[in-house]
Amino acid sequence: HRARAAYFAYLAFLDAQIGRLLENMQRGGMLDETLVLFTSDHGEMLGDHHLWRKTYAYEASARVPFVVKPPASMTVERNVELDQVVGWEDIMPTFLDAASAPVPATVEGRSLLPLLADHQTAWRPYYHGEHSPCYHPENANQFLTDQRWKYIWNPITGQEQLFDLVADPHECRDLAESDPKELAIWRQRMV
Repeated sequence: HRARAAYFAYLAFLDAQIGRLLENMQRGGMLDETLVLFTSDHGEMLGDHHLWRKTYAYEASARVPFVVKPPASMTVERNVELDQVVGWEDIMPTFLDAASAPVPATVEGRSLLPLLADHQTAWRPYYHGEHSPCYHPENANQFLTDQRWKYIWNPITGQEQLFDLVADPHECRDLAESDPKELAIWRQRMV
């Protein structure tokens, strides 16, 4: 409980500092002309699934904030939460697009600006994440999610997990054995 309290206090402090930065940008006349994107590199398990630290494919570790505040000159809907899955590889193309600079063909991500302008824009059907062994030699994962389902595969042990994130947002009911048809679909997508 102390670790969670300290972590949440840290997040509250960070939130206040970001607020100060945005207020100063507003006072300086820069905020309306600036594309702001806030994200983080990972979440923390904080005891969920009896685990600590990062590197896991579970939502507490893998799902991170990704908040975009477009400049006033962009005609996009504001204060909306999108269902499409995005990731860090979309950051650079977004900023290059905002600066009217070309996005190199070798970049795997996509600019979010078309998605912000039209929420029905065709987007990736699922998102892939991965982590190599870090704190333990068998602690590795590859995962796919479309925000409804999440498939996790450990390339070292071969363990598979499948979660229905809508019915089970805390990933407490592994459906890998009880839903072999859905598991096969996600396994093939991973391949």
